[in-house]
Amino acid sequence: MLAIMILMGMVYKASAQEIYFCSNISDKGEPIGASVSWTLSDKGGYIYIYYTNHKKHIKSKSLIARIMKKTGGNYVNYERRAMELENDNTFASLDYQFIEAGNYKVTVQDNTGKDLAISYLTIITINKAEPNAIDSLTRDRQTAEHSKDPARGYYHARTIFCKTILNGLPTDTGSVFAAGEVNVIVVNNQPLAADSMIVDVFKKGYESEKYPIYITTKTMKIDRNQNRAGFILNIDQTGQYKIVSYNGRSQTISEGYLTIR
Repeated sequence: MLAIMILMGMVYKASAQEIYFCSNISDKGEPIGASVSWTLSDKGGYIYIYYTNHKKHIKSKSLIARIMKKTGGNYVNYERRAMELENDNTFASLDYQFIEAGNYKVTVQDNTGKDLAISYLTIITINKAEPNAIDSLTRDRQTAEHSKDPARGYYHARTIFCKTILNGLPTDTGSVFAAGEVNVIVVNNQPLAADSMIVDVFKKGYESEKYPIYITTKTMKIDRNQNRAGFILNIDQTGQYKIVSYNGRSQTISEGYLTIR
């Protein structure tokens, strides 16, 4: 009987959905250099948040990574980001930039808000000016054969807001608009080289300089040979907003700030 219970426990563990924090992802879709403790430079660094359903199809059409940071003994909301479904929808990843030291709780949720998996990690930062100082992420990514997307950081884009578009050009541009529809255009100095763009919208907190309130996520197909992509954002509540655009690998393209009055 005990042997049967142990076997059942092993099967459950093997089929459980899990989150890994890793430096890279192999061509077979497996995490490389996974760890729950990372030492980064004082400027932070990118770590893959890797969610796996162990080769089983993920039923949800989209996934959200809810990132919480421990403050005063409790985990409080830090950021929410869309994850990219990959490899026949059996795993998802988010190349996330951690910039602050501390303890984090990461929950992957489906499109209904149901928690699928939870994991914890610790971020430590060091001053790389110190002799012989090298952070664990740099070390792991240097030893990897190649990065999943070595083109990170090539974007020099800006986000433009306008009320109307005439002949393909934005008119009545600005950063302050009345409630309703606003055209958002992301313009780069070279082709975006991405087949899709993900946009997260956050609202500024009351008496705060941060944007902790998650509003929505939009995902759209774009022409990888074009240097711009646009969409319409409908905001009916007054306030200050941050609009962040990412490529299909969840790497930041541009940020823009908008006020609705």
